[in-house]
Amino acid sequence: MNRNWMRAFLFFYFFVFSACFFVCKPKTKIEDRRVVIFLTKEERELVLREMRELLRSVHMIIYGISMGDYDLAYLYAKSSGMEMVNKLSAVEKTLLLKLPGDFKKLGFETHKQFDELAEVIKSRENQKIMNNLANLLSGVFLAMILTAFKLKNRKLKFFVLLDFFEKND
Repeated sequence: MNRNWMRAFLFFYFFVFSACFFVCKPKTKIEDRRVVIFLTKEERELVLREMRELLRSVHMIIYGISMGDYDLAYLYAKSSGMEMVNKLSAVEKTLLLKLPGDFKKLGFETHKQFDELAEVIKSRENQKIMNNLANLLSGVFLAMILTAFKLKNRKLKFFVLLDFFEKND
């Protein structure tokens, strides 16, 4: 009889402990500081295309510098500067109206940094070029990459972590 009582006690103890663990376990609440931007499918594709072009430009700039083709590197840096913003804004004006101010600021700053990089590439000084490129990649450019898209209620949600670099500036 003692064994049955002991088994019942252990079973009860295990059951209560398990229930407490799943129900009462401490939860860490992480503050989500992303901003939601509702985009149409076409707008989403436009944003993704711009991001892909920025990444392609970085790749081609590095390739051009490594091959000694500064003209190629300059061409890609310049094409990702404010010239890209002007082309895209002519195509899709409503998209700029949907973007929050902080996101637009990050985007414009990124494109301006590509223009600055293009000017530095003219100097053909690899150390300066690579320093400028490193600053571009470690700054606002990475914030553009920290995005996620989700489909909810047949609308595309575009999440942007705007404060990623506030702590790192």
